[in-house]
Formats: sequence, C-alpha cells, structure tokens
Amino acid sequence: MTGCSSGNATLLVALGMPVLIGGAGLGVDVTQWYMWKRELQFAVDQAAIAGAWARAESDTEMTYQLRATQEFNANLSATDDFNADPSVQLADYAGGSLNSVAVSATASKALPFSSFLTGGDTVIYAYAQASFEEGTTFTSCLIALDDDDEGAITLGGNSILTASCGLAALSTDELAIKVNGSPTVSAGWILSAGGVDQWLKDNTDDIILENVEGMYDPFEELNPPNPTETQVARNYSCSAEPTFKTADVSTRTVTSYDYFQGSTQRNAVGWSNSQDNSKENTDLTVNADDQSVPSTTVEGMVESSTVSWTKLGGSGQNTKWERKTETVYTTYSDIQTEGGAQAGSVRPGTYSSIHIGCDTAFAPGVYNIVGGGLKITGQYEVTGSAVMFVLYDGAYIDIAGGADINLTAMQASDLMGVGVGAEEANRLAGMLVFEDRDSPGSGQTKLNGNASTILNGTLYFPVSEVSFAGTVGVTSQCLMIAANNITITGTTNMETFCPAGSSEETTVVSTAAKVRLVA
Repeated sequence: MTGCSSGNATLLVALGMPVLIGGAGLGVDVTQWYMWKRELQFAVDQAAIAGAWARAESDTEMTYQLRATQEFNANLSATDDFNADPSVQLADYAGGSLNSVAVSATASKALPFSSFLTGGDTVIYAYAQASFEEGTTFTSCLIALDDDDEGAITLGGNSILTASCGLAALSTDELAIKVNGSPTVSAGWILSAGGVDQWLKDNTDDIILENVEGMYDPFEELNPPNPTETQVARNYSCSAEPTFKTADVSTRTVTSYDYFQGSTQRNAVGWSNSQDNSKENTDLTVNADDQSVPSTTVEGMVESSTVSWTKLGGSGQNTKWERKTETVYTTYSDIQTEGGAQAGSVRPGTYSSIHIGCDTAFAPGVYNIVGGGLKITGQYEVTGSAVMFVLYDGAYIDIAGGADINLTAMQASDLMGVGVGAEEANRLAGMLVFEDRDSPGSGQTKLNGNASTILNGTLYFPVSEVSFAGTVGVTSQCLMIAANNITITGTTNMETFCPAGSSEETTVVSTAAKVRLVA
C-alpha cells in the first residue's frame, strides 16, 4: 500500500516557521544594535578628542567638558532621541596624572522582537579616552645662533652660571653645547637642535632637551634703525665742545608803496599816482625750523623797518616820488642750546670708533660704529640711558673690568621719538647692541664685566662670537645675549640676567600640543 506524505511537508513548515520568523526578527534587531553602537562609539571618540584638545591649551582647559559634550551631540543621528548625556571626566594615562579625557555614553531603546524576548530595553555602551600633552614655550637668555658648530655654547673652567633663564643652541652638531672644565651650572633648561655634553646631564638638574626641532633666531626679521641724526659723522673726544643755538624762526615781511609829489622828499606831499607804474603792497610769511641763530637770541618777536625813496620823473614841484617801506617781523620760538658738552659727552651719530678715555655720558639715541669698536677700559664712569649701538663692517664691543658702566637700551617711545615707525619701534625695543648681518663679524667682542657693570637690554651678534667673562648686573630690564657663538670663560660668575620680579620673555622654540586617542 502506497502512503501519502504531503501532510508531512506542511507539518515541517508549520513547525519551522516560528524559528524562521524569530531568526529574521533577531537579525533585524542585531543590525540596529550594531548601527547604534557604531554611531555611539564614533560620537564618544570625537568627544574625547575635542575635550583633550581643549584641555591641552591653557586658554580653553576649563571648557573641556563643554567642548566634549558639543562634539558628542554633533555626531549623533540615529540615537539622538534615546541616548543619555555623556560622562566626561579627566583620567590618568600611562603613569601620568589626569592627562587624558575619558568619555562614556549609553543609548537604550526597546525593539519589537528583542524586547519580547528580554522583557525590556536594549542598552548600548561606548567608551573612549584621549590623552593630551600641552604645548610648551621656551625662552632663553643665552642663545647661540650658528646652525652647525661644535661648541656653539662652550662652558669653560670654573665658571658659575646659575641664572635660571635657559641656554639654547641652534646648532645641529652632536656636541652643540660643550663643557671644558668643571663649571657650576643651573640654567633651568638647556635646549639644543643637536646634542648636549654628557657632563651637563650628569651634573645638573636642568631640563635638557636635545634634537629640538623648530628652534629659531628670535631677532632674524629685525633690521637695525638708522634715523637721520644717526647719519651725522662724528668723532669721540674727551675735549669740550662750543655751544650753539637753534630755533624755529617765522619771518613775516610786509612791503608797502606810497607816492608823493614835490621838489624834494622833505616837502613832497601825497600823490595818487593814477599811472600804470604803481606797485601792489605785499605781506609774506616764511617759516623755518631748527635754524642756527646767534647765541644772544631769546624767544619773542623782533621788528625792523627800512625805507627807501625812488624818483619817478618830473621836475621842480612836479617831481614824482615812490617811497617803499619794508617791515620785517621775526619771531623766535623753541630755542635750543646744543653742543657745549663737557669732556666725554657723546651725541648720537656715526663713529669709526669710540675708545673711552675719560668719564663719558652717552646722550639718548642711536650710535653707528663702522669698522672700529666701542672699547671701554680703565677706571672711567660710562653711562647712557635710552641708547642703542649698531655695529657695521666688523665693528665690535670690548668691555673690560675696571670701569663703572651703566647702559640701558632704548624703548619703543625713544625709538619713535627719533623717527622709527611704531611697529618697528615695538620690535626693536630693548635692543642695546645690534650687529648688522652684512658685517663680516669680529673676533674681538668681549664682555668682561665686574660688580660695577650694568647692562640693561639685548646684545645681538648674529655673525660674531662673544666671549663672556666676569659678571654683569641688571637694574631695569633683562640682559639677553644672542650671538653666533658664545664662550663662557672660567672667570664668569653670573647669577642673574633679570631684575627681581622680571623674567626673560624672548621665545626660541614652541612645541605644539599633542592629542592621541588611546582607548
């Protein structure tokens, strides 16, 4: 007997249908879960990165939670209606303390099929963590500018350099900062585009950074000023100078013409002169500033008149006369007495050399030294406030111990006062010595100070080596030495480059902030 099996297939389909429908429903729900998870994870990743960047900058570090939340919300779409607010917190990373931003978030929602099985909402969780490193700005009060020399900064003998304001060498040589001897060093930080002597690593507690990228000459974009008064050629002398006066002079000349008739000028009477030869009266004023005037001149107006007669024709009582009256009104103002300097007084200008031979006072202004040097030796008193020395054609600075020296750089207002534009004046403010980059340089630049040597300002020698010895003091602003090479000799004893309450603010390198997603 043959059996009928058609009912078996129907039974199998009926029994498998719930499994088929359940599998399809679960597949649809799992796809939803994965989409939610992917979106939520991307949102917390971006939130952690945004919060870390905010934390890495001092100006925005307190806004990291706000920035993270904003970025989280900006990256939601499918889960926007059912996610919880994210948790944004600082966290430790890789042994650091609170050096990362951690963001976690959840999204929960019931789906038709899975909720039938679980009896509640499905919860999706996402977590991200981003570490951050703040950008750092380094300044320095001693900068060697050569880009490849060994020993661009050389610390010699038993020198003492404990001014904690930084050493920096732009040289990429593996021994860019070198030690010859057993100095005492506490510079705060030592930076090099190349390498640093092992001695410094073993014998100081300074921050030492080698192979630093992005170091630069902070003054490389500046040009020395050359105002008009500086271009006057002068000679330094310990002899006195004569005085002379200058003044602003206003000269008004009034010329009038009158006509008469008579046999002589004495008995002549007025005549209308209706002829064509009559002349127009004039009134002319001329102004001139900074004119040389006699030493007896005083401020005010001086009046002088001249009268002249001209015979026009006729005879006897019919003789015609022209009288010309010229009155000059001269007004003197802003009278200045110049010169008359005592021995050793120096005015701004261009000098071949200045070798100090007596007590000397530098008047405020810019001093060009061409080919020679500013040499200060002997037991003299040398002063100058609001001054700048510009070195051309191999000119140098040689300061020897023994003299009492107090020199202070020009500020922006001083530079603008001699005709330098405001923007350039602000950039040049504080520059005490500026060596022209086209100079061949000099091996004679030496700063051998003593307890009575006060140098307030920046000493910039982009093409020369500077030998620094002895000690130098500061009173009103920081001392900065930037030179092609710097040698600190064994007699150096330098404990400060800045007056109390001040710090060197000239930047030599800035490292960028770093952010990395770590979880």
